[in-house]
Amino acid sequence: MSEKGKHFVAIIGGAIAGPVCAEILADHGIGVAVIEQNRRPYGKIEDGLPRWHVEQRKQEYGRIDARLKKAGVYFIPSTKLGRDLDFQDLCNKWGFSAVILANGAWRDRDLGVPGADKFVDKGLIYQNPFIRWYNHKNEKAYTGPLYDVPDETLVVGGGLASIDVVKVVQLEIYERAMKARGIQTDMHKLEKQGVPAVCEAHGIQPEDLGVKGCLLIYRRREQDMPLAQPPENATPEQIAKTEQIRQKMLHMAREKYLFRVQDRRLAARLILQDGRLAGLKMVETKIEGRKAEPIPGSAYELRIPLGDFLNRVGTGDHSGRRHERGILHLYWRRSATVPRVRSCIRGGKRSNWAG
Repeated sequence: MSEKGKHFVAIIGGAIAGPVCAEILADHGIGVAVIEQNRRPYGKIEDGLPRWHVEQRKQEYGRIDARLKKAGVYFIPSTKLGRDLDFQDLCNKWGFSAVILANGAWRDRDLGVPGADKFVDKGLIYQNPFIRWYNHKNEKAYTGPLYDVPDETLVVGGGLASIDVVKVVQLEIYERAMKARGIQTDMHKLEKQGVPAVCEAHGIQPEDLGVKGCLLIYRRREQDMPLAQPPENATPEQIAKTEQIRQKMLHMAREKYLFRVQDRRLAARLILQDGRLAGLKMVETKIEGRKAEPIPGSAYELRIPLGDFLNRVGTGDHSGRRHERGILHLYWRRSATVPRVRSCIRGGKRSNWAG
């Protein structure tokens, strides 16, 4: 593997995992072609993070750029597997020593309720398009879906991604409520200072605005929410400390952005009305190890606000376009720093060295 010039590897995906793989291989003298479907290589860093993560985004851009500029690494943008390249041809006819799929978290995990995907943009909104809308909604060139974020939105999921989505929802709701009272604020102030501090600066209390806030629903316990990770081979004491840190992080976020949480809850069935998703039938869960098992006889309903769609003209050309509203399901898998090699092929056979 360390013999220079004897191997050349194709990596599909130019965001976090792909450049890390490329750096490791290049450091061993192996040539690498990093093939990316988008014009830029940043993947979820670009649109998986809400726009207030300016410094974090810059740091990640810098790390990715440095890895892709290493000697022996060639970046190929705007090239999509299945559209511009045939996978079998890439593996068997292009002469690569190995092909690594490092295409990351481009697809949301589904809600887990049968039939739910029939109601995407009919009450059900997934995290990826929602954050993309939030990051680009004020741009004239933006042509994607438009979303109205109602009070009492339901957010299903857990982890750091869930906190980001909940923050987007709360910032949208409170900014709108404050503007209705003639108070001018913006996302940056609300995100940095928090809702209570901004309200206090304007001489009002958050409850004066009549906002109920969104509800975050998580299938396990609050202390299980992966906001922080224990070290490898953690002791019981280290695991307990990590659980305390998770609860503290969640408590601080709730105090700052005023959202609600229900833990040990699982979506079991859809509630439909007029061809749209109107809510979820939930069940409570009991935790057995890492599994959340439904408790028989614990079912109850959670409904989302319904009403007319809002048509609003923003800074972009959005006149007459319908805004979707409803449940946000945001769970998505973050890529590991170095991905498990899903396909690693040499000469048409699975290689035993690149895994």
